[in-house]
Amino acid sequence: MNYSDQLKGMGIALVATLIGMFIFVSYFSELSFQESLYGLYHSKKLGSLISIGALLNLPLFFVLIRKRAYSTAYGVVSVLFLLVALIAILKFI
Repeated sequence: MNYSDQLKGMGIALVATLIGMFIFVSYFSELSFQESLYGLYHSKKLGSLISIGALLNLPLFFVLIRKRAYSTAYGVVSVLFLLVALIAILKFI
């Protein structure tokens, strides 16, 4: 496996998740992005926002598989596992 392609996939997945989170917050909240994150953290809903933002990674993964960019798709899946762990940690804090 090509580690640079895996890192590229991880970076793309993180950026896609942040973009998804930003789009969701800007569409549904009247507050700024930082204020929304702060409020969601204190109301224990930040994990839900992260999971909604991570939905953008699903079509990204299938496009990468279709293009046979398996190492990059592996990086996307790796970030998804890290996000699942982060959501679980946020759930129990």
